[in-house]
Amino acid sequence: MDSRPLDITVISASGLDNFLLVFKMKVYVVVSLINGKSVIEKKTHMSNGRNPRWNHRIKFPVEESAIQTSTLLFVLRQHRMLGDKDIGEVSIPVRELLETNSGYGSTEHEVDYQVQSTRGKCKGTFTFSHEFREKVLPVRADGGSHPVPVPGTAYMVNQQGMPAYPQQPYSTTPPGYVNYPCPAPPQYGGTWYPPPGTTPPGTYPYPPPPQMGYNQHLQQGP
Repeated sequence: MDSRPLDITVISASGLDNFLLVFKMKVYVVVSLINGKSVIEKKTHMSNGRNPRWNHRIKFPVEESAIQTSTLLFVLRQHRMLGDKDIGEVSIPVRELLETNSGYGSTEHEVDYQVQSTRGKCKGTFTFSHEFREKVLPVRADGGSHPVPVPGTAYMVNQQGMPAYPQQPYSTTPPGYVNYPCPAPPQYGGTWYPPPGTTPPGTYPYPPPPQMGYNQHLQQGP
């Protein structure tokens, strides 16, 4: 499915409320791309103070069919020993970013938004920049947009969208060796075993089993 890269740079924030009155606050931002039940979440490193700066770059792939229904959410959080706490958030429809970015060419558009708490109170100002890039499709040899497979040849497509070399059949024979057929087993009378009452060539018959009873051929004494 076609998608467009969305480049985000989380720049800075100012005038944030510090929940820790004694210690210096450490703030990071969780950035989420939300489309229904699909959520892609990334976060920045921590920065100190009520006016933190990150300059952290983030990339999101946005499907063309989801631009009108997706939302970009920034949640500013303060790191604490007993558990991190949300300072506030900024929620923006992705279609709004596309509309404001359409007239800026290849440069990122920098914007400021108020950080809102869950109760709707302003908790500071958040600054970031964004840029929607054009779709990049692989180019065929005939000038088309997609690679053309050769009939009868199995190709694999690499990450750049270009066909790789055709797959060669696997062989268990090492190079330089020839597969000779196995010799046929010796045949005796058309079967694997000699027929009853016969002896294979080059062998001697087994002696008869000893006879039970009194041996009358014992040598008589003087």
